[in-house]
Amino acid sequence: MTTQFITNNKGEKTAAIIPITEYEDLLHQHHLNLELTDDYKKMIDIMLEQESSDKAGYVSFETIKDRFFPK
Repeated sequence: MTTQFITNNKGEKTAAIIPITEYEDLLHQHHLNLELTDDYKKMIDIMLEQESSDKAGYVSFETIKDRFFPK
């Protein structure tokens, strides 16, 4: 899978869809390069554990949009 983009109605890129391995690499690189708080590191560790144990929940863009911008 290659990088794909989500665009708005004006054709502007609003999000990127990347392969999970690239996402994980970015998370780990972020972890290594920044001076992070212990709370942030704990949150990232929990997220990675949930993802590796198939306990992570994913929602669609529409679900998020409807929650923050109800009709």
